[in-house]
Amino acid sequence: FLVQTCFNSAELTEDQLLLLLESLEEKIVPQQLKLVREHTSHLAQNEGGRGLLSFSQEKEQELTIAMVEMSGVTLQKDGSVVCMEDAFPALAALCVSLYVLHILNK
Repeated sequence: FLVQTCFNSAELTEDQLLLLLESLEEKIVPQQLKLVREHTSHLAQNEGGRGLLSFSQEKEQELTIAMVEMSGVTLQKDGSVVCMEDAFPALAALCVSLYVLHILNK
């Protein structure tokens, strides 16, 4: 008996998986998880979101933006977000992946 939810309907792309690996190597998964978690919660409540892109290196910020944008969310320079209509499942899959990596990397 299989129960389907919107969370397991989205998968990460190969490019996102590669960016996750690079994020793990750069040790920025906790910051990425916090940012994605905030935006996922805003999307679930049908609100706009604002997040702080506070990474010490420009490369870290670029990695995060690229990975999140592959999920259908555009992060603006001012911290606001623009979401595609179907972004929630993809962003939720990214959030779960970041969470698992964060837990395994402790």
